[in-house]
Amino acid sequence: MKNLRTAVIGLGRIGWRFHVPQVAQHDGFDLVAVVDPLQERLDEAKAEFGAKGYTDCDALWAGEELDLLVIASPTKFHAEHAIAGFEHGCNVFCDKPMAPTLADADRMIAAMKEHNRKLMIYQPHRANSETVALREILRRGIIGQMYMMKSTRVAYARRNDWQAFRKHGGGMLNNYGAHYIDQSLYVSGSRAKRITCALRTIASLGDADDVVKAIIETEDGAILDIDINMASAHSMPPCQVLGEYGSLVLSEGAWRARFFRPEELADVNTQDGLAALDRRYGSGETIPWQEKVFPLSDFQAVDFYKNCYDYFALDGAPFVPIEETREVMRVMDICRKSSLETFE
Repeated sequence: MKNLRTAVIGLGRIGWRFHVPQVAQHDGFDLVAVVDPLQERLDEAKAEFGAKGYTDCDALWAGEELDLLVIASPTKFHAEHAIAGFEHGCNVFCDKPMAPTLADADRMIAAMKEHNRKLMIYQPHRANSETVALREILRRGIIGQMYMMKSTRVAYARRNDWQAFRKHGGGMLNNYGAHYIDQSLYVSGSRAKRITCALRTIASLGDADDVVKAIIETEDGAILDIDINMASAHSMPPCQVLGEYGSLVLSEGAWRARFFRPEELADVNTQDGLAALDRRYGSGETIPWQEKVFPLSDFQAVDFYKNCYDYFALDGAPFVPIEETREVMRVMDICRKSSLETFE
């Protein structure tokens, strides 16, 4: 079994709480080094995981020969760190969003191809049990063809860290938007055809967006409605999926389905005249609704790092193909442009 000599750049929340422990615990990865400008974080990593610490990437390249670079640094550094990794012979696993801009994402892809390396982006929402369950429910055809998916994330947060500032690549479009856009496109299985978006800065203490309203119409005709609002005092359902025969709502750890079977509908005669029969509107039929609950505990989430190993070490297919991540970046790029046009 080939072990991948791995370094993690960035020991902030996602790097320290997710990537470093995952690299350390998964067979096939050797956590040989970490990079962070704060010495106390490097000392923590050495004490807990035995990893060498470097305060900058130049020192990392001088001190280590690596197979894989895991990037968990702030968004504005993703392109710089990924391209340097390719130049030093590494494959790259990068946290979302791929980069601050589509142009930066394309630079990363070009460098990957130039140096014949591999690149995959961490998009965890497509791996969680709710997405695994949703795809299986849709595959079974219970609600028929999906025509709309509404994804919502709300809270009231006066954000004051680096994610609140545009200059650092912050904002909710980059932060949560990268999650929900990827998840929605993944579930729909189609590229975006038409995109409209409004971005606002309401509660944030910085200048980056904390309210995102995006409508994405796919090539297959689905409507993906993404509502991210960090300035809302009330909660909203996190996800609703609507199909031609019914709908799904994510609630209390389960998908709750309400649907009918088309063959059980009564025959209804249509009236195309202007005088409604008996001056009544509507057919008066009673839909034979059925309900079913799908607990998320019945579905196994995807082990992202196992997929990483299969891709980077065994030449397996990437769980997140880079073409799909570029599509997410393209959608976010159009979202920004669409929002600017709103104010013209």
